[in-house]
Amino acid sequence: MRVLLVGDYPPPHGGVAIHVQQLHGYLRERGVEAVVLDIGKGGRPAPDVIPVRTPTQYGKRLAGFLRDGWTVHVHTSGNNPKSWMLAATAGVRAPRSQRIITLHSGLLPDYLGASVSRRAFARVALAGYSRVVAVSEAVREALLRCGIPEKKVVVYPAFCGSQVKPGVETLEIREARRRRRTLLAMAHHPSPVYGRQLMFRALRMLANELPGVGLAVFGPGTRSEEFLRDARESQVEQHLEDLGELEHSRALALIARCDAFIRPTTHDGDAISVREALALGVPCVASDVCTRPHGAYTFRAGNAMDLADQVKRALANGPAQVVSPDAGPVLFELYGALAQSTMVGGGETHAAQ
Repeated sequence: MRVLLVGDYPPPHGGVAIHVQQLHGYLRERGVEAVVLDIGKGGRPAPDVIPVRTPTQYGKRLAGFLRDGWTVHVHTSGNNPKSWMLAATAGVRAPRSQRIITLHSGLLPDYLGASVSRRAFARVALAGYSRVVAVSEAVREALLRCGIPEKKVVVYPAFCGSQVKPGVETLEIREARRRRRTLLAMAHHPSPVYGRQLMFRALRMLANELPGVGLAVFGPGTRSEEFLRDARESQVEQHLEDLGELEHSRALALIARCDAFIRPTTHDGDAISVREALALGVPCVASDVCTRPHGAYTFRAGNAMDLADQVKRALANGPAQVVSPDAGPVLFELYGALAQSTMVGGGETHAAQ
């Protein structure tokens, strides 16, 4: 079995990139010949990870893998034109190669719903794929409204529970833990989708009831003027632990040491960080903008008071016992079945028909 994963690879440590990294690690542990075509911004070299930085590089590399009959699994958001161009180029006719795509973004339903032409393009772009993996029922329903055959779409979270492995706790994490009686954590991004202002308002409320509370924030943009302005206006500067961008295993080390992990997003697909917190036995509070996994405490999206109340509830009740899903074995089995169908069909991708 030979599998090419196409998508972002850390750094930066976004959800799609982390899933690609974890799935790649799982396949390598199983002895699968697995390669990543890294179409992201690039970072440290890694075994069997090929960075491509121009459309020409990407096209040449992809064409070689398709010609050689590799199973190709594309990972993309599905919430912008660039994402759908990626889907279309990887889905071109290649009789020897089975194609799978995972669509990750909770913004996908709104993106496709805004335009008939977008839905038509999505239908054409996905025609060459044997399977389309939606990370949530909302994404699945949006794809079906585009005319994607129901039998082609499967729903499974983009999460590999077996790969949740916290790294070594850094000095900064230890110091943040030492300073705070109650330590919350939140993954940050400059996009308003991540709910920074809402979290700051809720933190201000929590500070009035929980002496010694702190919020550890990690991710890009924590030192921007906008971030600092929002912290000042919400009067939460003294309650923040700014850890900047963390390598993923260190982010897991932080989550493992905090009292609760918060996901205050305005839109979401199936957030890896929520499942990671639950897998680590950490209470998790997340907005109700999508179906959250069993064990998560949910609050009404956009409601700072409800967010604060759910954080207090999570701290009082603690984590739930959960069984984490693992996409690794599911996809491993799917790759094998599709490869077998190609051989039986004499080179024709009958699963895509």
